[in-house]
Amino acid sequence: MRTIILTTLLIVTAVLTGRAQLSDFTVKKNFEDRYRTIATRIDSASTTEQLEALTKEIAGLGSDFAPHQAFLDKALYPSTFAESMAKLRSLQVLTYDRVYLIQTQGVKLSEMESRLASISSRLDSLTAQRDQLFGELQESKKSIASLREAVKRLAANLQAKDRLIFSLADSIFLPYGKDVHQVADVQKEAIGQKLEKANVVTRVYEIAADNVKFLEVTQLQGKDYGNLIDQYQTFKNRWAGLKDQMAAVVSTSAPVPAPGTGKAGGTPAASKVAAKPATTDAATQAAHVDSVVSDWHARLNATFWGALQKELAASGAGVAPFTDGPTFSASIRTYVATLQANNQDPTPFTETIWKGRIDKEWRDALSKESMLGKAEYASLDKLVSELSKESVDLRLILYILVIVVIALAVWYFVFRRKKEPAAQQ
Repeated sequence: MRTIILTTLLIVTAVLTGRAQLSDFTVKKNFEDRYRTIATRIDSASTTEQLEALTKEIAGLGSDFAPHQAFLDKALYPSTFAESMAKLRSLQVLTYDRVYLIQTQGVKLSEMESRLASISSRLDSLTAQRDQLFGELQESKKSIASLREAVKRLAANLQAKDRLIFSLADSIFLPYGKDVHQVADVQKEAIGQKLEKANVVTRVYEIAADNVKFLEVTQLQGKDYGNLIDQYQTFKNRWAGLKDQMAAVVSTSAPVPAPGTGKAGGTPAASKVAAKPATTDAATQAAHVDSVVSDWHARLNATFWGALQKELAASGAGVAPFTDGPTFSASIRTYVATLQANNQDPTPFTETIWKGRIDKEWRDALSKESMLGKAEYASLDKLVSELSKESVDLRLILYILVIVVIALAVWYFVFRRKKEPAAQQ
C-alpha cells in the first residue's frame, strides 16, 4: 500500500513538473514569436502610419509578459526582458525617424548622422585644443605679448565651440520643422535619442563652464569685453531657445546623462560644480545648465566692473566704488559735481582718464545694453565733455579780460603821452 502511494506521488509530481516546464517553454516561445513578428513588421514598414500602429502592439507585448519578467530575465540571458523591450522600442523609433525624414524632407538618415558625427568630431578636437590653450595661458604670463596671443586664441576657441554646439542642435531639430511640440511622440523620442547620442546638453554645459574658467584665469583689457559680452548674450538666447525645444521632446524619451557626466570630456571648471546623478529629467538638466550660465553672467559682471574700478582707482580719480551700470553712472555724476563745486581743474579727468582711457578702451563694452547702455553712456560722455568745455570757456574769458586790460593800459599810456606834449605847447 505504501509503495502504491509513493508511486502515485511520484507520477503526480512528474506530471506537474512537466506541465510547469511546458508552461515556461510556452511563455518563452510566445514572447520570442511575438517579439520577432513585431520587429519584422517594423523593418518592413514604409509609412509612419504603419509604425504608429505598432506602438500599441509593443505596449501590449510588454504588459502581457510583465508578470513573467523574472523568468524571462533568466530565459533571455544575457539580455533581460526590460532590455529586449527597450531594444524593440528603439528599433521602432529609429525606423520611424528614417521613414519620416525620407517622406517629408528627402533626407537620408545616414547623411544626417554623418553631419552630426562630423560636428561632434570637430567639437572634440576643439576640446583638446582648449585644454592645451589653458596650459599655454598659464605658461605665458611672464610675457605680455605671448599672454595676449594666448588669450586671443583661447577666446576664439571658445567662440568656435559655441557656434558648433548650436549648429549641432540645429542639425538635430531642423528636419522636424519649427514647432517640435506638434511632432508625434515617436519623433520626439527619436530627437531625444539624437540629443543623448551627441551629448548636446553636456557639451552646452561644458562650454558655459569653460567661459567661467576663462574669466577666472585670464587677464583682460577693456577692449576685450565687448566681444565677451556679445558672446554671453548670444549664448544665453540660443540656450533659451534650445531649452524650450528640449522640454518638448526629452520628457517622452529615456533619461539622458546629466551635464558633466557624458562622454564629451570633462571641463576645467567642472571640479567646482557639485557631482550630479548619472541620469535626470529634462527640467533638472536645464537647471544644471541654467546654473552655470548664471555663474558665467555673474563672473563676467564682477570681472568687468572690478577691472574698470581698478583702472579708475589707479588713475587717481576719486570716483566712488561701483558694481554695475547704475552705480557706475551715479559715481561718475557725483565726481563731476564735486569737481564743479570745488572749482577743480577737470582737465586730468576729462582728457587723460575719460577721453584717453574710458572712451577709447571701455566705450564699446559700456555701451552694451546689458551693462550701461548707449543712451546712458552718451549722457555721461556729454556731461564730462561739457565739464571740459566749461573750463575752456572760463579760461577763454579770463584770457580775453587780460588782453582787454593790457590793451586799455597800452592805449591809456600812449594817449596820455601824446596828450601831455600837446598841452605843454
